[in-house]
Amino acid sequence: MLKIGDIQLKMPVLQSAISGYSDVVMRRLARQFGVELTFSPVMLDKSVAYRKFWKKPAFCLADDEKPIGGQIVGADPQTMAAAAKVLVEKGFDLVDLNFACPAPKVLRRGRGGEMMRNSKLALEIFQRVRSAVQVPVTLKLRTSYYENDSEREHFWQICAGAISGGVDALIVHGRAVEQRYRGKADWEVLAQVKQRFNDTVILGSGDLFKADDVADEMRLSGVDGVVIARGAIGNPWIFRELTELFNGDEPTPPPSVTEVGQVLLQHFNMVADLYPEHKAVVYFRKFSANYCRRHPKRKKVLLALMACKTAEQVRGEIERWFFNFENN
Repeated sequence: MLKIGDIQLKMPVLQSAISGYSDVVMRRLARQFGVELTFSPVMLDKSVAYRKFWKKPAFCLADDEKPIGGQIVGADPQTMAAAAKVLVEKGFDLVDLNFACPAPKVLRRGRGGEMMRNSKLALEIFQRVRSAVQVPVTLKLRTSYYENDSEREHFWQICAGAISGGVDALIVHGRAVEQRYRGKADWEVLAQVKQRFNDTVILGSGDLFKADDVADEMRLSGVDGVVIARGAIGNPWIFRELTELFNGDEPTPPPSVTEVGQVLLQHFNMVADLYPEHKAVVYFRKFSANYCRRHPKRKKVLLALMACKTAEQVRGEIERWFFNFENN
């Protein structure tokens, strides 16, 4: 069981906000495989506050997407608070503040991971948002900006200040901002966070690609739950595996090539319903890459799908390689 504010979950597993990926289709597939709480892609505070996002299919909310979290990034406390109010108005059940994004274009504007060396501003933003909305508020953090002890002091200040201000959970990715996704996530720091703030909900993130690894990191660090990001792209089965693992059920065998093809086709058809044909084909390529990892002829299948220019061609290649794969 996991409780974040007034949101009660049966499983301690969430699907992360993933820029460019966690759209309505990916979220619905994740729910289909057992996850209860998902997040929108990261949204710029100004665009949310001035209501520019809602015509974009990636940010649409489906009727069955409850509960759902909305993640915003920005550097102005007033705008972030205004954006949080709009998220609640639009039906989001939780507001997550992104103080972790390592993308250079985000950092150059003083947003995201830049907050990890500006604890005063980070806490001002949190306090304004916390006062603006009545739904749970969480923070997404990295362990520091640069990988050294002196830089980590900002991290501890943000954690302590947010907890004293009533944050509902801290989501901590076990890397410094400068590391981006290089090296190995440091779950020992997550253990330190949980030991220091035992009464606060701490959710871990970083290098969670297999169900057994998730269970191991949770056990060793003592965190209350995890947020799956890259490990869920083209891999909704990780949520089924985790549900079975935490329930003590007999694990379902890994998906067959045919089952992977069925989910791949379902994913593409839902994307095709949202976008014009050419855009759907191009947009879907980044999801195809991870699905193809489960195919014994991964490189050939990926090249075939990347070469498609029409929806008919995509469906044809999926049928060829996943439903008639023994003939290839």
